[in-house]
Amino acid sequence: MTEFSNKATGKSVLSCDTIVVVGQPVGGPPPERQITLAGIMGPRLGRRDNTTKDEPFAWPAREFVRNLVVGKPLSFDLEETSATINKSFGVVMVGGQNLAHAIVAAGWAKVKPAMGNSANSGRTDFEELSRLEAAAQAAGLGMWSKEPSAGAATVRQIIPPSDYDAKEILEACKGVPQPFLIEQLRDGATLRGFMLPSFRWITVFLSGVSCPGFKRAETQGEPDIPDAFAVEARYFVEHKLLNREVQVLLEGVDKYNNFYGTIVHPMGNISVELLKVGLAKVVDWSAKFSRDAEQLYKGERLAKERRLRIWKDYVPPQRSAASTTSAEYPGRVVEVISGDFMVVKDLAVPPVEHRIALSSIRAPKLGRRDEKDEPYAYEAREFLRSRLIGRKVTVGIDYIRPLPNSTSESERVFASVCEGPNNVAIALVANGLATVMKHRGDDQDRSLYYDDLLQAEAAAARDKKGLHGDVTPPTRHINDISQSSAQAQAKQMFTMLQRAGRHQGIVQHVVNGARFKVLIPKQSCIVALALAGIRCPSTGRRDGEPGEPYGEEASMFSRDKCLQHDVELEITGQDKIGTMIGKLWLHKKDHATTLLAEGYARMSGRDATAELEAAQLEAQSKRLRTWENYDSELEAMRASEAVEQIELGGPAEAQEVTVVEMCDAVRFYVHEASAPKQLDLIGDRLAQMAPAATDSAWRPKIGDVCAAKFSADNCWYRARVEGRKADKCDVFFVDYGNSDTVAVADMRPLPSSVPSMVQCPAQAVEYKLAHIKLPRDDDLIYDAADLVQGILAANGGVVRAKIEYKERSGRHHVTLMDKTSGESISALLLRNGLAKLEKRKQDVEGLKDEQEAARKAHLNIWRYGDAADSDDEDMRFAQDVAKAKEKLGK
Repeated sequence: MTEFSNKATGKSVLSCDTIVVVGQPVGGPPPERQITLAGIMGPRLGRRDNTTKDEPFAWPAREFVRNLVVGKPLSFDLEETSATINKSFGVVMVGGQNLAHAIVAAGWAKVKPAMGNSANSGRTDFEELSRLEAAAQAAGLGMWSKEPSAGAATVRQIIPPSDYDAKEILEACKGVPQPFLIEQLRDGATLRGFMLPSFRWITVFLSGVSCPGFKRAETQGEPDIPDAFAVEARYFVEHKLLNREVQVLLEGVDKYNNFYGTIVHPMGNISVELLKVGLAKVVDWSAKFSRDAEQLYKGERLAKERRLRIWKDYVPPQRSAASTTSAEYPGRVVEVISGDFMVVKDLAVPPVEHRIALSSIRAPKLGRRDEKDEPYAYEAREFLRSRLIGRKVTVGIDYIRPLPNSTSESERVFASVCEGPNNVAIALVANGLATVMKHRGDDQDRSLYYDDLLQAEAAAARDKKGLHGDVTPPTRHINDISQSSAQAQAKQMFTMLQRAGRHQGIVQHVVNGARFKVLIPKQSCIVALALAGIRCPSTGRRDGEPGEPYGEEASMFSRDKCLQHDVELEITGQDKIGTMIGKLWLHKKDHATTLLAEGYARMSGRDATAELEAAQLEAQSKRLRTWENYDSELEAMRASEAVEQIELGGPAEAQEVTVVEMCDAVRFYVHEASAPKQLDLIGDRLAQMAPAATDSAWRPKIGDVCAAKFSADNCWYRARVEGRKADKCDVFFVDYGNSDTVAVADMRPLPSSVPSMVQCPAQAVEYKLAHIKLPRDDDLIYDAADLVQGILAANGGVVRAKIEYKERSGRHHVTLMDKTSGESISALLLRNGLAKLEKRKQDVEGLKDEQEAARKAHLNIWRYGDAADSDDEDMRFAQDVAKAKEKLGK
């Protein structure tokens, strides 16, 4: 068929018989026109608010036309224009065919009857349209389907924003791109459309991006007033995405049920493209949602440097004069990836890390996984690492090249990096650790120091240095025992590494603020190292579970300070999974002390030193980071009360305690003398806790200490989560020793006003009668419990206690005495044959005679003679007891 003289491009499809076309842009966005196809009538789409429903087959008909028209060149001829309804009727040709004919032939529209003054009166193609319609009817195509339920199945069930919870949708879809059909654009960064196949109508703001917008006109009915470049920004996105089916990566949500996300498109990231051409700005607070935040800042920086559109009057805050082919900025090297590739953090606010390739050179490549390194690859990287890591450099961008086949980055920046007056690329080439790329004469994408590089390469070749020599460097064999698969090997090497004392090492990886992977060159191994005596907050997990407060900051602090730096380490211990425990010195300063002084860590375990304590006290006094809610008043009270009166290996005075929970006849939870004041403080703080509903994002985890409501009195107490099933948790009340099953709705995160377990340890102290154990017979166990309960009831739960020794877990092994008679409860149980001495404690003075008397009298446990031994359960703490006695002897 003959093409018409009016040329255009399909912009969008309103229904199967009405389209919007745009002309060619001239000095701005092009004109557009709405055209209704003459001679045909398609089924109507319903409204998105569900006030009207789709007519049967309306949606598939519209999709048929959208796939034919949107983004395609076409021609048209107008037959009639109605000014009153702002609509034009005409004929459209696309892809060499009449669009109306194609729609009717596919069975998606009906032919208007030729009657009166209708558009079909006198039409030359009426007979052709009628013939195509009859053929479609006969074949059962489209809306002429012979299936009775076919029409009903095509009616959309649109889900408006009022009918769904955006947070639930985000949780279900986070991290997984979702099909998205874009129907509207409010501005260049605000898109509306359908999530498919659910037909959920959503609004998506591009994460980290803001475009010029439109202001409402003061007079009703007047068009909105665009800001500068607002129309151009919207057209930029419309031209590429409107009525296109793309994918959206949902990354955040606001309180109005709107989403923040990134459009996933084979041609690239539309957010980055908007920034590159100067039609958008980076929004810092929403950039945190984006996975490509670094690319957003880079795109904006590029537009600023070129002073494009909204940046046409941009004046750099700190910048020396630069040529038009390069831009310079100061930075600090944070990682050397290979001999010609590094990561530099600029000194802007906020700082951004840039992946920089050295211009016009190629260094040998490091092998991946099981691949071998190319010769001198390690030496080239080590040359840069030892000279640049942590150092301030100047980066001069020489050229940028796209990476169409890369999934991680769309382009690569090639730059000249100088440390002071020294160009590091020239130094590499001069030492034979890299070669110079050969550029064509007309290729201007090259280093500004290209001639110097060629001269340095010629000198290295002349002197047969490195790559130009005949000597191949020895192959490196590194034994990585930091992997979980090498746990057995790590345990084998522990003794040798411990005896060797201090090692020189290089930090290869920072796991979190206090855990590292360190290369020990002399031993040719990589070890996992945890810093002794401290604990840093945990970081978030890859599955999206958030970390503890300041976990990411602590990890970044250690990464900035330690990654690829030369360090010293000393291994003092090893945990059960093979991780080495020890100290790490950076620039002769203990890194654990640095973390404590900065408030990124807290003391933990038995490796405390005066230096660590002093550093922690400094952070506490300044309320730094993890100590921002530090309660100095509570700590002062605890110190003045001197709760810790009993030390392992020292004389123990008997003290009165109150039993608050009896587990069995030999195991109890008690309150010591200082508990009432501590409990009053904790109770007052919990009572003042705001009765707000639980944050839906908070999920209690096993081991967490939180606030929980006790079912017996509906009061709040500190509790540790022991287990979880569905919407209920098994909790242990750490200040009273009892347990309960509590609904998640009756649990809260521990407020900052309530003392934490670090500030105020659990007030319910676990006591166990020392040296004795219960029989296995259930009846005798009940009898023993009745005997002890009688003593406790007679004295209101108050007894006198003398601590014999303590376990590492905190359990106290004690002698309890009747407050009235002063008699040992252990002796009473043995005398009545309701308990027996532990196998290793047969000679305890005073108790041995009681047991012997019960044995001779054949009381209870001894009624059949000697009771069968069952000391296996005691083995888990027997070693602790022996060590405690050994310390007592010293």
